[in-house]
Amino acid sequence: MTETDNFVHFLVESGALKFGDFVTKSGRNTPYFINTGEFRTGASLSKLAEFYAAAFMKHFDGKAQNLYGPAYKGIPLCAATAMKLSDVYAKNLTFTYNRKEVKDHGEGGSLVGYKYAEKTNVVIIEDVITAGTSVNETMQALSQIENANVVGLLISVDRKEKLDNGKSALQTVQDEYGIEAHSIVNINDIIAFLENEENRKAINAPEGILDKVYAYREKWGAQ
Repeated sequence: MTETDNFVHFLVESGALKFGDFVTKSGRNTPYFINTGEFRTGASLSKLAEFYAAAFMKHFDGKAQNLYGPAYKGIPLCAATAMKLSDVYAKNLTFTYNRKEVKDHGEGGSLVGYKYAEKTNVVIIEDVITAGTSVNETMQALSQIENANVVGLLISVDRKEKLDNGKSALQTVQDEYGIEAHSIVNINDIIAFLENEENRKAINAPEGILDKVYAYREKWGAQ
């Protein structure tokens, strides 16, 4: 298997990638669904963080000093990725995450972890992007922090679905904010995985799922 095939297989094995009939938050009927909330064991989170760390090294090595994980799913992702970067690559980055509600006692504030005491290049660690709403909220919040300089976004899966502007959410984020945005895999990688009959058998893929994914990509896919 290729590295992308390994990741797709891992997503399915962990229950984070499912094939069937689902409805996205935007109301689209989709033959596949991704939920990184299914990573619920130490072993699966550790493995996921290995993929994130490898992707960070590929795209952002030397470009950032901090990982930012938006509440809630981004919190374990950024912390676990920071640990893997330290353990595997000897890269000691800081990490930060936010509270949904500002704390008015104790240390106070909305940030936990590194507080951007000096100018710091930041990579946002997210799970999946479809419409980009969560990323927009995160960018707006970080723009209010003087020393937080966002240089990139790293997600697990890019569905590469077109928005009203005809572009994908990931491409829109890059264009609007002038940052690098990368995914570990995208829908084209998932399709390539499904095109291999042995892979479909290995994950017990539903009958006809490849044609359904083809059709969905044709209807909603961006470049």
